[in-house]
Amino acid sequence: MTKDIPQHMLKELSHLITIHTGLYFPEKKWNTLNKGLKFVINDLNTDIAQLFQSLCTAPSKKILDAITTRLTIGETYFLRDKNFFQILQDHILRGIIEYPKRKTKQIIFWSAGCATGEEPYSLAILIDQMAALLQDWEITIIASDINPVALNKAEKGIYSSWSMRGTPEKIIKKYFTPMPGNYFEIAPHIRQMVRFCQLNLMNEDYRWSLNCHDAIDVILCCNVLMYFNEPDRTRVLQKQSKLIIDNGWLITGPAEAGFVSLPEFSPVRFPNALYHRKGPPRKIAGDGTSASHRPKNSSFRQFAPALAEKRAGDPRKTRRITDNKLSRGPEKPKYDMYQEALNDYNRGDYAHSIQKLLKIILKNQNNHNGFLMKTEAMILLAKSYANINELQSARSWCEKAIATEKLNPEIYYLLSTIFQSDSKIDDALKSLKQSIYLDAGFIMAHFTLGMLQLQKNMPGESRKSMQNALSLLKTKDPDEVLPYSEGMTASRLAETIKSMKIK
Repeated sequence: MTKDIPQHMLKELSHLITIHTGLYFPEKKWNTLNKGLKFVINDLNTDIAQLFQSLCTAPSKKILDAITTRLTIGETYFLRDKNFFQILQDHILRGIIEYPKRKTKQIIFWSAGCATGEEPYSLAILIDQMAALLQDWEITIIASDINPVALNKAEKGIYSSWSMRGTPEKIIKKYFTPMPGNYFEIAPHIRQMVRFCQLNLMNEDYRWSLNCHDAIDVILCCNVLMYFNEPDRTRVLQKQSKLIIDNGWLITGPAEAGFVSLPEFSPVRFPNALYHRKGPPRKIAGDGTSASHRPKNSSFRQFAPALAEKRAGDPRKTRRITDNKLSRGPEKPKYDMYQEALNDYNRGDYAHSIQKLLKIILKNQNNHNGFLMKTEAMILLAKSYANINELQSARSWCEKAIATEKLNPEIYYLLSTIFQSDSKIDDALKSLKQSIYLDAGFIMAHFTLGMLQLQKNMPGESRKSMQNALSLLKTKDPDEVLPYSEGMTASRLAETIKSMKIK
């Protein structure tokens, strides 16, 4: 392997890479830059001096592709943020349909920084699920990334089970074909809904690369802005704002919402989420949504599933439900109901949380398009029951959640904690091993497994589990708070493991 790059060269290389790609590596990220560039040097069969010289002049596309391939993280999975997709379904898309800004029935999405394609394909799956509501609408989904290797994988549409870990079982069965080696191929009609292209967000003209000359309704730019410094972020946002239709949407990652400060955008707060709409601020309704996006005199209207029209005319047409029994009052979107249940849970009001979650699950059972928050509701229901010590119910709902997302390692981890509370250590060990099988990088699962093995007087196995956890912790930022650790940082957990001195 190539030797470490000297600090003074890392400083110069960081500056040059920012100029050519927009990727920003401040000093605290030089360790990551060093590792990535060593791979680049090996990939190109060159040395650091030649790479530096190329970047000082006019680097070829081959060199820039090698750099972006190694310095961007393409780790993602299908339906990664179900909260967003529920908001998109219940609020944003229905707002576009209720208040169209075009003369034609057209909706354009752009996934900017699509990595290996899971995000735009998730969009396509949601659109397909909403076919009854969106029939006769022309839907365009454009997906771009700077990383050519990621784009190549996206266009093939073949994914490992790791990309499916947040995907409901019914969605996997409907939209994916199993392949040898525990891989899955996405359905051809979903793949055909997405158009991929390579785009460096530092380019001046996005429209040429995107081959899109109409205004865009929704831009997803999630976990992309974090790669840029402040001036480049501003330039990217300014260029994106010019592409978005009036009252269109910019969606960023949760940690990036604060980067969007352009006057062209107005923040719109949803329960537990903040997105930006192009246009001046609007009066906000009591539930945090923009009042002008709500149908007149009600909450969001009820739309019929695909109902056959018996009268003459186009048999594909749908109609709104007008039955008095169904239209007596507004129905609260499932996302809002879930957030209310989550608020109850966070306040320790587990009884009301359980009551609301059971309603959500019942609605999902009667709704063909209720797949998004179903598993989340079951998981929170399991936690709520566990907190009132109804462990049998907690276990039952956790196992039902596993049945809906069999490849999700976090649910197995939750099940293991329920078993621990019920003093069923062997079952807890089994669940932890399944969690690690699905996610070998799940640090807290390795640590908890080691603790239980120690409890079972298995010092050799415990030492191995703790060593696995320590190895994984070396790849983390010391100040990073670990998932499922109750606020513990990577450095603190590493210190804890080292202090145990397991023999």
